[in-house]
Amino acid sequence: MRLNPFNTLTGRMVLVTIVAVLLSYGIAFGIYANERGAALRRAAETGVIERVVFTAERLRQASIPERRALVDAIRDYAIRYEVGEAPEVSGGIGGGTGARIARGVVERMPDTQVWAQTLIVEAASRRFRIRDDDGPRPDRPRREPGFEREPPPEAPRVKATEVRLAVKLSEGSWLNVRAHLPGPRPAPLSVLAAAIVSVIVVGVGAALVSRQIGRPLADLAAAARALGSGQSNVVAPVSGPDDVRRASTAFNAMAERLGHQINRQRQMLWALSHDLRTPITAIRLRAELIEDESERQRLLASVAEMETLTEQALSLARAGASEEARATVDLAEIARTLCGELQDIGTYITADAPNAVMAECRPSEIARAARNLAENAAKYGGGGVMRVYRDGAYVVVDVSDTGPGVPADQLEKLSAPFFRADSARSGAQNGAGLGLAIAQAIAEAHGGSLLLENRAGGGFSAKLMLPA
Repeated sequence: MRLNPFNTLTGRMVLVTIVAVLLSYGIAFGIYANERGAALRRAAETGVIERVVFTAERLRQASIPERRALVDAIRDYAIRYEVGEAPEVSGGIGGGTGARIARGVVERMPDTQVWAQTLIVEAASRRFRIRDDDGPRPDRPRREPGFEREPPPEAPRVKATEVRLAVKLSEGSWLNVRAHLPGPRPAPLSVLAAAIVSVIVVGVGAALVSRQIGRPLADLAAAARALGSGQSNVVAPVSGPDDVRRASTAFNAMAERLGHQINRQRQMLWALSHDLRTPITAIRLRAELIEDESERQRLLASVAEMETLTEQALSLARAGASEEARATVDLAEIARTLCGELQDIGTYITADAPNAVMAECRPSEIARAARNLAENAAKYGGGGVMRVYRDGAYVVVDVSDTGPGVPADQLEKLSAPFFRADSARSGAQNGAGLGLAIAQAIAEAHGGSLLLENRAGGGFSAKLMLPA
């Protein structure tokens, strides 16, 4: 069986914690990126405003013939200046980035006519731009004064914002500006690294915390399984947080009370079964003195039935409470030996267990349960086959017959004490109806179960399922 870590408390707590941290970081990162982008945009716009205002004020102080020479001498990054007799931008400032820059220019240069236009254009990525500080080279075209040299053809194209401004310097003289504002920048690696480190730290912390809770719960679950399998004196370790400690303490108190109650019931049943042997023996002795043969046989048959009932009741009381030590044995060998003994006394049952199947169990109890299943198959099905094999996480002792089977509505009642479905089987009436109940008690004491079902091709199957 494959273990899914997300089915455990630790796995789910770590998963939920990491998802919560990722969501919170995603929201915070979105807010940060938006604010960062707005701050960078404002800084870029402010820079363009200041440079345009500075250039316009210098040009106003110069004469009209000198303005072109001054513009050609300006080397401004990502901004191109030209002086003309007419504006290159139609009237108005429109909206967006250009409008904000135009209003900023007007605030710093009152009574100045400024027109603006905003365009989204494709420009070469800056990391492929050619710089001038490494000197001229013959394989590079000389750039225009005041603007960048054309990028190489292989440079990738990205979308950028181009703002066109027209600032009136004087009558018949306009300063035309083209400014490329930087596009969106990638998130800084420090933020991503901090997010990854935070997720790892929080995940490890969640795993440690959940383990402090999960380990006591696992111990509590193991104690509950042990108690359910019939073990006595089961105690769950009291550790972990207060809530888990209270649960473990309550479980230990319940297990102690339940153990006392089960022990009292078993002792009472043992005592009754033991005390009944004396009067039954007395009745048998008196029956032997009856001279009428037919009456004596009928009374002895009743006494024998009472003895069988007493022995089976005592076996049911002892099932799951044996002090026999567990051992790793070959169940196939037990099946072959048991079937040989039954054949010697006339019980038709064969073993189909050629391969060794090892399992940890109480050998005598498993042999008793398998014997009950075999005797039922011989009694109600006319004989049967005992198979031993592995089925996933279980070792199976399967006793099947070719009898009439059992009505479907009675399958769940078969393992109840004193219940018999004789009318649905072969008509046999002997037996107390405790054989399957004993087998089920033994299986549950080993952490397994007893599976009873009708076979598809006819007949009945009783499977003793034991953990491998």
